[in-house]
Amino acid sequence: MAQKTTVTLSLDVETDKDILRWLDAQDNRSAAIRAAIREHVGREGVTLGDVLQAVRDLERRLRAGAGVVGDLPVEGGGYDEPPDVAAALDALADL
Repeated sequence: MAQKTTVTLSLDVETDKDILRWLDAQDNRSAAIRAAIREHVGREGVTLGDVLQAVRDLERRLRAGAGVVGDLPVEGGGYDEPPDVAAALDALADL
């Protein structure tokens, strides 16, 4: 017989609305969560979902009063992106 363990997860009803909606749409929440975790653990590189999550995190911080400090890049330079990140952003722009 397989051994099992229980893991508790807390979600915020405001900031995690998207996750709660997704969970409500699942027939088997445990199976859906396991599949999502396995997919995340098994992939490499930056995905569109990663970019979306980073944007959402930034929006939350800005709503909470965070600001931008430092110099912004001028046109034609300023940021030195790793080649794989630049390629991923270019691919997103082509969608």
